[in-house]
Amino acid sequence: MHPFWSWLIAVAGAGTLGTAAFVVLGICLLAWFATHPPRRRVKGTPAQFGAAFEEVAFASLEGTMLSGWFLPARNQANGESARGVVILCHGMMANRSEALPWAERLWREGFSVLLFDFRAMGNSDGDLCTAGYYETQDLRGAVKYLESRPEMAEVPMGVFGFSMGGATAILAAADEERIQAVATHGAFATLNGAIAQRCRRHFGPLAPIVSWGARHLATRWFPVSPALVSPVNVVSRLTPRPLLLLHGSRDKVVNLADAHALHAAAGHPKVLQVLPRSGHRRIHHSLRDEARQSVVQFFCENLAKKN
Repeated sequence: MHPFWSWLIAVAGAGTLGTAAFVVLGICLLAWFATHPPRRRVKGTPAQFGAAFEEVAFASLEGTMLSGWFLPARNQANGESARGVVILCHGMMANRSEALPWAERLWREGFSVLLFDFRAMGNSDGDLCTAGYYETQDLRGAVKYLESRPEMAEVPMGVFGFSMGGATAILAAADEERIQAVATHGAFATLNGAIAQRCRRHFGPLAPIVSWGARHLATRWFPVSPALVSPVNVVSRLTPRPLLLLHGSRDKVVNLADAHALHAAAGHPKVLQVLPRSGHRRIHHSLRDEARQSVVQFFCENLAKKN
């Protein structure tokens, strides 16, 4: 054989082995970090915007202990009741600190606020993330905790969640009628779809192989099929409770198509607000005040009037 062809075959073989190694490594890393996200330190507290708050701990419905902050509505110091209480739910690989800017706006408008860390994140117990499956039990545990506080017993309750937290908000509210209004930012429609999107972003044409491998490897830790984590299949059960969907037009982690799918499947009332020039976690600086005010106004209109 001519030396050139021998060299070409050797290079092709090395390339194939390198690609295979890249795919296997990608599958392992994706499966591990999706179910075992690295903990990020909780930074800041509500004291940074002048709010009085309590460090709280409560149990998920299945027993995992969760850590959070409870902010009494600032008008309660004058003997008035809160106009509502809003639970804020962070995204994957984050913690309650992510929601502090939104908590400030809601607190200043007279709402009580509960921020907490999902299992395996922040300061909560647990070491396994299920991207919405057990996290639904965490959020329902937060609802139960608020119901245990005498001053919250009759206060209307809403939830606002980011990404995984938004998907969890929809899943929990489908079975938790105590939640009277739901708002989300960057929520995925199905977990299988979210996995596929993440793989396309990082692995391009190799995405179908990595996605298939990661889903199967993750079953070593994941308790159910990812197909069961599907907000789009249950969002209609929120009806007639209102739903607000925020989504960045340039979201490369969860496609805008997910927001349209959730909006199409939901009953009424519902609103989809697309945020131009905005990504998954970051809202364009020119739109942040408007987006936060939209969420505050949504809860003002759909919780306060229930007093």
